[in-house]
Amino acid sequence: MIVAIDFGTHGTGFAWATVSALQDAAGHRVVVYQPFTQSGGHTYPKDLSAVLVNRTGDPVKFGERARNAWDRELARGNPQGFGYASKFKMAIHGREGKSDIPEFLGSLAGARRHTVKVLVTAMLTHVRRAALDQIGRYAVGGAAYTADEIRWCLTIPAMWTEADRQFMRTAAVSAGLPGDMERLLLVQEPEAAAVYCALNAGTVLGPDRPEGQLEVDTPGSRFMVVDCGGGTVDITSYQIRAEGVGPGQLKETRVADGDRLGSAYVNHAFVTDILSDRFGEQQLKQLIAAFPKEVGQLETEWETEKVRLVSETAADGTPVITDTVLISIPGKIWDALDPGTRTRLTVLASGETHYIEITAHEITTLFESVVRPILSTIERQRAAASGDGPAVGREQMLLVGGFARSTYLRDRIAQRFGHEVRVITPMDPAVAVLGGAVHFAYDPSIIWGRRSKYTYGFGCSMPFRHGIDPQEKFFIDDDGNEKCNDRFVVMARRGDLVPTDHKAVNTVAVFPKWTSVQVTIHATYAHDPDYTDEEGCEAIGKVIPDISGSVGLPTSERSLDVAFSFGTTEIEVEVCDRRSGAARRAEVAFDDLYGRGSTDRPETPQGR
Repeated sequence: MIVAIDFGTHGTGFAWATVSALQDAAGHRVVVYQPFTQSGGHTYPKDLSAVLVNRTGDPVKFGERARNAWDRELARGNPQGFGYASKFKMAIHGREGKSDIPEFLGSLAGARRHTVKVLVTAMLTHVRRAALDQIGRYAVGGAAYTADEIRWCLTIPAMWTEADRQFMRTAAVSAGLPGDMERLLLVQEPEAAAVYCALNAGTVLGPDRPEGQLEVDTPGSRFMVVDCGGGTVDITSYQIRAEGVGPGQLKETRVADGDRLGSAYVNHAFVTDILSDRFGEQQLKQLIAAFPKEVGQLETEWETEKVRLVSETAADGTPVITDTVLISIPGKIWDALDPGTRTRLTVLASGETHYIEITAHEITTLFESVVRPILSTIERQRAAASGDGPAVGREQMLLVGGFARSTYLRDRIAQRFGHEVRVITPMDPAVAVLGGAVHFAYDPSIIWGRRSKYTYGFGCSMPFRHGIDPQEKFFIDDDGNEKCNDRFVVMARRGDLVPTDHKAVNTVAVFPKWTSVQVTIHATYAHDPDYTDEEGCEAIGKVIPDISGSVGLPTSERSLDVAFSFGTTEIEVEVCDRRSGAARRAEVAFDDLYGRGSTDRPETPQGR
């Protein structure tokens, strides 16, 4: 059994497929999705990513049930001290950039990173149990699937750092998912979408919008995946290998790009721009403090109306929104408004009281605040891809993700790129990542290689280069050799194409009297780093190998093989004592300072 979980900013869902000879052919594989009914009555392949906790911090409800229970509790003034969290996936990568999207309310107000991990773990625990419950209904002959018969797959944004990925894996294991890397896979969301779109027909965005599918029959052709979700946009470029379709057919051609540009930021702009304009900035702050439930109702109604909006094409080909939107104002908010504000709102709503009318121009402005940067990000990735030389056949672009349901976003992308690129979107772009994750976990070999996001390596002392190495790094080792400390041993460079079965190995020496040693893993954006303490170079993990079996032997007979495997979505590091054969793998403990620089200066082994 293969089970995929797509944990998103707005919603979280799961899907699965049984493993059998009949299912091995990807084109015939049946993927089962779990539908959810969200506010407004529309169905979606995900439930809301929301958690309600009690006074002691224990999760009590999830998804839409959590939001509904929180609304009821707010109406009573929250006497039981509940806490509510939504969109908290954005707080995983929240150390840089915007941090105003996650909602931590009630007792969860001001939640820190530890609380975020607790919430993510609780959400994944809930989804795991729901998935197992649904799968149990498919038991054959009265025998349910056992835990070791299930491979799980979690989706992650391509823009995430290794620290974020490790955060997610740790939370998943705490939620009861297997710790074995063969039975718990992580897949980049655009990568999963690429697999899905290669197997399922979609719509070619253009004047007549014919049905179309990602063309994978031309060796060497390339395509770009634009994954627009609730919180982020992820862009990844791929190429079909010259060997053509089959196992290992896709290779990543560019380092993934992206930004915090999801549909949640359109909703955020509704509050900061529209509500602030209608109520006044100061009065809006007072309303949020006094009537949080009712302000939440305004946001929910906007979300419902936003999904229904349909763009049209003007005579010059420009996408336009011609509809206005009426948002009803709850009675408590209306009564709390000053007379001048009520009069102004009534005039703006064409004489209607208790309404906010949003004009077509204002709606377009809200969308453009997010869509325009998305277009610029796509342009940046296309410009980078042009360095790979002329494309074989016509370039293709896949538009996926929940935000890709927006006709305005689709039309803007088609307008900007449709004359140069074949733009395709699945029939339901919201399931592309989830469905593709199932196909990927069923057969991970479909991805042949990925681009290294950073330059990776480890710290080591090397022969001192007079006139090149800083004098302060000079020392004499135990064997009387002149050495330079803190040298960076590169195992993969940023932008390198790393095959999924590739393992980089380097050998280092160990002195006779050493009884312990630490191999520290480093990462940097620099292409050719010389030292591990350069600006921007960071210690991101460590391995402490077992060298007890060679203590006392001369340096020439004591050595460690340091092996880095990069081809999966995570790094695996193994250090083996060549003499004894004892091997230890890295438990890469990425810390919260990743991305800011590190001052960790552990003792390092000796390079030959």
